[in-house]
Amino acid sequence: MRFTKITYDFKGTDYQGLEIFEVAGTLHYALLKLRLNKGELELIGALSSSVLRDLVPQMELKKALLLQINTTKVLNKQLDGDLPKLPEQWVKHAFPNLDLEQFYYQILDDSKLRMVSMAKRSVVEEHLVELKEMGIVPTGLSLGVSGLSPSISFLESPIRGSNFSFHVKVDGEFELSQQVPAADMETDIQGLRLPTTHLLSFSQILGHIQGSAPYSNLEDVNTEMDNHFKNQRFYQKGLQWGLGILLGVLLVNFLLFAHYRSKTMTSEGPIDPEQQARMLQNIQERVDTKENKLKALLGTSRSRTTYYMDRIGEGLPESILLDILAYQPLTRPVQPDKSIRTAGDQIRISGQTNNKEAFAEWTALLESMEWVGNLEIERYEYTSNTVDNFSIKIQCDAIGQAK
Repeated sequence: MRFTKITYDFKGTDYQGLEIFEVAGTLHYALLKLRLNKGELELIGALSSSVLRDLVPQMELKKALLLQINTTKVLNKQLDGDLPKLPEQWVKHAFPNLDLEQFYYQILDDSKLRMVSMAKRSVVEEHLVELKEMGIVPTGLSLGVSGLSPSISFLESPIRGSNFSFHVKVDGEFELSQQVPAADMETDIQGLRLPTTHLLSFSQILGHIQGSAPYSNLEDVNTEMDNHFKNQRFYQKGLQWGLGILLGVLLVNFLLFAHYRSKTMTSEGPIDPEQQARMLQNIQERVDTKENKLKALLGTSRSRTTYYMDRIGEGLPESILLDILAYQPLTRPVQPDKSIRTAGDQIRISGQTNNKEAFAEWTALLESMEWVGNLEIERYEYTSNTVDNFSIKIQCDAIGQAK
């Protein structure tokens, strides 16, 4: 199955889907792993078990994991006939006299199939708590058969899933059946073959890649989980990039010194031995000074940088997404024959927030930390009704770390 115009950023190229479904009163778990390679989805693995813990070793916790809950506690109701214009009114039409504040719902809206899936919030929370106890934090969540929304246009009748199937009625529309397909059946989706028990996982991965989201009241839950995943991934990549830049600066410095020393040794005309010794001593002292600075920076990256970033990361609210977090940033680009200058004991942070109160509390928390000498909000811009950009400068107190 091929796609065009895919945005990768923090999504990566490997995706995982986990469906929790129920057959004959027993919970089952189906794990699907796909890879997006040159615009095409490839199957890496498809596993199933009635024990969740058996699948945990096969999950890659640093990769996106999309959760589908499709147990008997999730109600799926197919809608027929004339319906209200607003999707939210479909929910009230399908399940009248219910307090929607106590439920999560999701809608499938297709020309051949309209469906509402609903579950109590407490049921969803129970599954999320169970996963968290095993160290698993999903990137997104989908409910019931309505999770087919992103892929239904690619499927042909009969559609078979983990514990359900759809057949075409006389009028050309689909009809839901709770009959359980055979365990060894496969589905072909434009050349990609996968077990029917993993159809819902495939559908949600497809929606995640395409950036589509079916109508539901799960937006806040999914946004919180997605931001958590992106912040965690950004933090990991930031440390790797930072160390890589520092090692690159050290390598450039070594090459410049080797080149300069080679030119000095091969210059025309005899040089007085004492003058040559003094010249080499001066060069060596300059190189030693630069290397000491770089060693100090590298040492700081492995001690102070880790300490400071751990403290910042511990109190970071879910409503704040960081773009840049730099410790001792360069004050100017590295240039040949120019000294390397950094902003000593300084941290610069920039990013986005959708909660002004949480941002104010977070900056106050940072300012109260013992290693923070001074905190200055350099920029705070209201870019839209929901997102603001900000930039912060922190002057660190190196003594505070030892307190």
